[in-house]
Amino acid sequence: MHLAIEAIKLLQERRGIGRYMRNLLPQLAMRDPQLRFTMYVRRESDVAPLRAQLAMWHAALPGCTTIAHVRELPRTDADVVWYPWNFITVAAPHRPMVVTMHDVAPMLQLDHRWWKLLKRVRFKHRYQQTIQRADAVLTVSEFSKGEIVRYLGADASRITVTPLAADDLAVQGPDAARPLDDAGISGPFFMTVGGQEGRKNLRTLYSAMDALYANGVRIPLVQCGPGMSSNTRARAGSAPWLHHVGFVSDAELVTLYRRAVALVLPSRYEGFGLPVLEAMRAGCPVICADSSALPEVAGSAALLFPWDDAAALAAQMTRLANDPVLRAARIAAGVAHAARFSWSRVAEQTLACLASVI
Repeated sequence: MHLAIEAIKLLQERRGIGRYMRNLLPQLAMRDPQLRFTMYVRRESDVAPLRAQLAMWHAALPGCTTIAHVRELPRTDADVVWYPWNFITVAAPHRPMVVTMHDVAPMLQLDHRWWKLLKRVRFKHRYQQTIQRADAVLTVSEFSKGEIVRYLGADASRITVTPLAADDLAVQGPDAARPLDDAGISGPFFMTVGGQEGRKNLRTLYSAMDALYANGVRIPLVQCGPGMSSNTRARAGSAPWLHHVGFVSDAELVTLYRRAVALVLPSRYEGFGLPVLEAMRAGCPVICADSSALPEVAGSAALLFPWDDAAALAAQMTRLANDPVLRAARIAAGVAHAARFSWSRVAEQTLACLASVI
């Protein structure tokens, strides 16, 4: 199979979808030694850095990969074209096209700022165009599949669900505790991971933390992820429990997971929620909202709460902080649950979908 990949964001994206690609590409190459890639980038200056990245991800990738400018994509001779970032951008009208649509959050009314309204309109148009053009759609959860059908009128039979995994995360090795050292934290802490968009629902988490401190549970919150919202910046100056440590390396992230009382993921909307599996694999209990794809990903291994109920969240956090038997049980259940997911299976399902449209 000759697979063309729209790879415009591959070098820049470090969060969820970037991790998806960094794990899936080596698995695809290992499962099918005859597979050839042509990756399409926006700038000539991206070619050398991307080739270096491919060599870091898997030794076989540079040898089976050609890198070309995206302007050449419409004339590709590949068997199938894959768009991993939600949308068909530069179409290849004479070739089968497959898109990975992780979720439809950008087109939903999850943020009420006026300029977000304009972005939602543009995103909805892009989603609709993509669904009309795509020969098949990959998505990461049954929840996201349902949303694609519901909001875009897609044919469910054209959608393949490929749940993600965290078995790439190296959970053994020495501690990398720089974020904790910088924050001056040596004792117990809760942690949260991710961006700061409105759908991440940090307001509920912050209200729960206020309640914990008011009730004498003085366990701080370590927050990982790029950027700070205006709400977080305001809180950082007044809340003694908030420690925003920014973007962390994988080794630092694993250290945080291993040491935390629990990962708290309060999102009201996630297409998957990869930190749930990452934390479980590293032996960290998980408390997450009972919304969107999170219950599907977490199964029975996590403690759940209604996404808009800060009191319920505070109660679950207090339970884990005060009950070592419960915490040990959640750790064991989480490790077993995360082991059921693998990037190898994602690659198998992805290749089957790509082959089906050729």
